[in-house]
Amino acid sequence: MPTTKTIVYAGRGSSHSWTWLADMFEINGVLGVRFLDSQEFISSLASGSVSVVIVSGGDGFAIADALKGQGFRNLGEFILKGGMFVGICAGAYLPLPSSVEPLSDFNISTTKIENIRCDAPHGSARSPREAVPYGNCSIVHPTRGPIEITDGTGKSIVAPLYGGPVFKEPKEDTVMMRYKAFTPETEFQLNRAMAEAMVINKPAVIRVIHGDGSLVLFGPHLEHPRYPQANNLFLRLLGYDGSDKPGRDAMPVPERSRRAELYRSISDLKVAVLGLENRSFTVGHKAWDGSRLLEIVSAIEKRGWTLSDARSKLVASDLGRVRGMLVGMKVGVESDADETTSLLVEAARTCVDNHFKVLSDKARKSSGGRSGDSR
Repeated sequence: MPTTKTIVYAGRGSSHSWTWLADMFEINGVLGVRFLDSQEFISSLASGSVSVVIVSGGDGFAIADALKGQGFRNLGEFILKGGMFVGICAGAYLPLPSSVEPLSDFNISTTKIENIRCDAPHGSARSPREAVPYGNCSIVHPTRGPIEITDGTGKSIVAPLYGGPVFKEPKEDTVMMRYKAFTPETEFQLNRAMAEAMVINKPAVIRVIHGDGSLVLFGPHLEHPRYPQANNLFLRLLGYDGSDKPGRDAMPVPERSRRAELYRSISDLKVAVLGLENRSFTVGHKAWDGSRLLEIVSAIEKRGWTLSDARSKLVASDLGRVRGMLVGMKVGVESDADETTSLLVEAARTCVDNHFKVLSDKARKSSGGRSGDSR
């Protein structure tokens, strides 16, 4: 099988959910993946060496603002020439038809969303988790958490929905999966009857053909590592067959003792995050809390041992700055935390991207030059 190179957007506006992709790919031995900031992402699109692009959850407006202009032009050309764009949650909203800037720069799909309301004032939502302003309307999030989805053949899986789109019936695009049923763990943010009318039997995953390429747009997070059945389906939809999965002997041995400064910084930061006592704060249009920060910190903790000495010290310094910012947040006040989370996300991105490069190089040498993934 030909090797594939996948790039994951982890730049401005991205949330913690791209770290789920890192966990899923690493567990399944898919190592030819880069995790890029906004500028690296835009330039890589024109490099000719990329075949799959993934944009996951976060603040869709901030992501679109980071990609507007050259970024969206490069992305459109990439797809036209045969590339695959995978949009998950916020990433799935990007190519949908819109007149709202900067989302209006990337109107590729003609499929509209069901989860939009124009009959309630923006201020009526209690939290960005429930709805976000969209022009004169609001994108609403009727449910959160696990939901059952089906491919229409009688097979179904469970995957979590965290603000992703519920699609209307496409006129040109293809429905790949539908929302089938709620689960006992589904959390309702509208009353159940309204949520059922808005969600059940509606498209959950669609495919869009654009030139020689395609877009696969996911409402739910099939890549969430707690849902291995959904992970397997996600990988199959992207064309990964697992035939070149490297063995355990391809993985280097952890050397945490050489990263004492980094792991002290991680421990100190975790204490500061736990001190937030489940407070929420805003990052752009999104609501964040300590649990999201801990997931990002965990991504560093699991992979920091592959950093070089110099890079390890830089990441440790950044984590120290993040800790200082969190400690300085006013107790009992809903705070904006754009700079804090941006610094933490970038530290994690640096660590995860380096980790995949180290493992990929090791696997390639062990297998005589073959890459650790296939498509």
